[in-house]
Amino acid sequence: MSDFSFIQLADPQFGLFASSSGKTDAEIAAFAERGIKLRKAKKITGFAPETALFTRAIERANWLKPAFVVVCGDMINEADSDEQIAEVKRIAALLDDSIDLHWVPGNHDVAFDHTTPEQQYIERYRENFGPDYYAFSHGDTRFVVINSTLLTSPKTMAEEAKAQLAFVEAESIIASKQNYQRIVLFSHHPLFVESGNEPDNPWSIKKVYRKPLLEIAADHGIKANFAGHWHRNNYASENGIEVVTTGAVGYPLGDDPSGFRVVNMSDAGIEHKYHSLEDD
Repeated sequence: MSDFSFIQLADPQFGLFASSSGKTDAEIAAFAERGIKLRKAKKITGFAPETALFTRAIERANWLKPAFVVVCGDMINEADSDEQIAEVKRIAALLDDSIDLHWVPGNHDVAFDHTTPEQQYIERYRENFGPDYYAFSHGDTRFVVINSTLLTSPKTMAEEAKAQLAFVEAESIIASKQNYQRIVLFSHHPLFVESGNEPDNPWSIKKVYRKPLLEIAADHGIKANFAGHWHRNNYASENGIEVVTTGAVGYPLGDDPSGFRVVNMSDAGIEHKYHSLEDD
């Protein structure tokens, strides 16, 4: 195969700096008990920090010239915000025309309450960013994009979730028969953060959907899952699939800085490295 690289971005999440600012020490401590690290900051409005960071990420992509850029969800903080969507799209348009751009939906993009997906917000997402699940190819690799928020809310939109699982399986079978060297899955929520058998948690795909996805991965050669959602870096692997959770372009919720990941694809395998956007 011809070697190539791509850049993975996750969670630009326009509006999160403002919504996370002005918290009391007690509120920050309450978030910390849930494993969420907020920064002490005076109250702000708007999304100037996100604008600066996402612009910097696009500038880095233009300099590095990857085959494509993928944004793994939570482009915005509020699913009904026209202003946040407009700013994301304005900055994304600065990406060089020679570099393909692929969007992946996150829970803040398709769920008004940030948890439960709703058809009206999925349609809104499609109008602004395109399909919420699809596949594309580059070189000898087939990439499959999913709407993982459908797979974290088992009691809602179950039929749509099942249709998406069928899509992933069909795409994986086709890719195997067409002799793609590998299949890579892009999602917002990672398949798992520790192991495939981990209990349900706020950060990964629910077990009822995780199990069939892992079976598809094992049967048809899905080698990696690149995701976001946790706003920090995390690495896990099991049964031949590597699950890479990438820190946020926007507001970090752990110890990792705002940043982006460069992924190199070659015959030797998949190599990747996280780069800070806070160095400038």
